[in-house]
Amino acid sequence: MKQILREQYPEITLHLACNLKEAALCFYKYQPELLLFDINLPDGNSFELLEDFHKNRKKGFKVIFITAHTHYAISAFKYNALDFILKPFMPKQLCETVSRVVEQIEEQQYFKKLESFFKQTAIGVNGQEKKIVLKTQEAIHVLRHKEILYLKSDNNYTEFHLVEEKSIVVAQPLKKFEENNALTGFLRVHQSYLVNLQYVKTFRKNQDCLLLDNDKKIPVSSRKRSQLLAYFNEL
Repeated sequence: MKQILREQYPEITLHLACNLKEAALCFYKYQPELLLFDINLPDGNSFELLEDFHKNRKKGFKVIFITAHTHYAISAFKYNALDFILKPFMPKQLCETVSRVVEQIEEQQYFKKLESFFKQTAIGVNGQEKKIVLKTQEAIHVLRHKEILYLKSDNNYTEFHLVEEKSIVVAQPLKKFEENNALTGFLRVHQSYLVNLQYVKTFRKNQDCLLLDNDKKIPVSSRKRSQLLAYFNEL
């Protein structure tokens, strides 16, 4: 399972636990949004631990139970399990289940960001244009949001592509810029792309790509398509 998830979902951070004690340490340290829970573990039944997680959570989470015992399904639904995978399972079944749940999590995150986006503009609370600081080995760059067309992921590096047809590469993953809300008005439309929405000119639905003001084509993944359409529906 670990191998399948790492190969198919490189953007997801995995935290592994082999027993209830390790699972508890992981949960309270990282507060994960998705739990894949085997039910019978070496030191007990995971339902008891899950009940503790549910009572003491700092934020919501989704659960996928993985077991060989169908009679556990009733208890699983008590915790609103989105899916219940029976062993033995095929890799395709695991990926379809995880993709469905991840998409729902991303939908919830997206609509929170969308609400924030419409409440804010490119102007900060002090009346000045919002800026971001990028540090490279050669220099420290201070950019206004409107100077950035899009960001592109390159493994653990991120390329900032600017309106002036220049680019700046920083040694940070794209996910960091998406998660910390450093860039208001930007949307993740693909595993590798974060786009400044003010420069979107066309969404070619039959090609699943965006066309920016400079005619640059940006691919839109199937998992991000619904979020992008929701953005257009709110305009």
